[in-house]
Amino acid sequence: MTRSPWTQLLRWSALVTAITIVVVVAGGTLVWLVERRVPGSNLLHWGDSLWWSVTTLTTVGYGEHYPVTLLGRLIAVGIMFSGVGIIGAVAAVVAFAFASRMTQRLEAAMSQVESQVEHVEAEMEHVTGRTAQTGRARGGLRELVIGVADSETAASLTWLLARLGWHPEAGDNGVSWLDGGLLMRIAVRPWDIPFGVQGRLTFSARTPERLARIARESARHGFHAVSARAPEVPPEALAMAGVAPVVLRTSSGFEVVLVSS
Repeated sequence: MTRSPWTQLLRWSALVTAITIVVVVAGGTLVWLVERRVPGSNLLHWGDSLWWSVTTLTTVGYGEHYPVTLLGRLIAVGIMFSGVGIIGAVAAVVAFAFASRMTQRLEAAMSQVESQVEHVEAEMEHVTGRTAQTGRARGGLRELVIGVADSETAASLTWLLARLGWHPEAGDNGVSWLDGGLLMRIAVRPWDIPFGVQGRLTFSARTPERLARIARESARHGFHAVSARAPEVPPEALAMAGVAPVVLRTSSGFEVVLVSS
């Protein structure tokens, strides 16, 4: 069980008080024993010596009482150093108490925030689960297998998906590409197998500027022919104008149509 910071403050305050009393009484008594029979001394009474010890420890030093012997002054130096240490200890204890209190408040606030985050995550998992069940019940598309004729076409299509903002997703059947709720898996297989989508795909490049950049870079990534609806107009110009899609074609005949939304 964690102690309250105010309990710690009381314990340390009691300890500092006890040390202070010991220093005052012991120092005053020693100086009184040393100074009481010395000619010219002004610490002739025990009460005066205690008063002098208190003013010396607190660094007040009124000056009406002071030791005149070497031993008495050495005792006074010890009381002075003790006073500096005691005052510093009091300040440290108070700072510790308030810092501990602030830490408890911050921990309580963090605990409340974590509880709220867990609640929100639970709600999101519940909603996601319901959405997934609804999608399966309606026959929603969750995975699309793309059949390509060779590994070069697969590499070109992989580059294009990454350029369009899709993210790789590792699975049991290799790396696929994910965009939102659609998982696209690229499979190299002969095109005579009636499985998956083969031959041509259409993607959105979102903006004409992005479409133009991808069209310029596509020649370096296996797309050997870039065409548009109007062959006499460069595809980059059509893309920038947003009036026609751009068709990217690989050497194996796989085509990708890029449009700007």
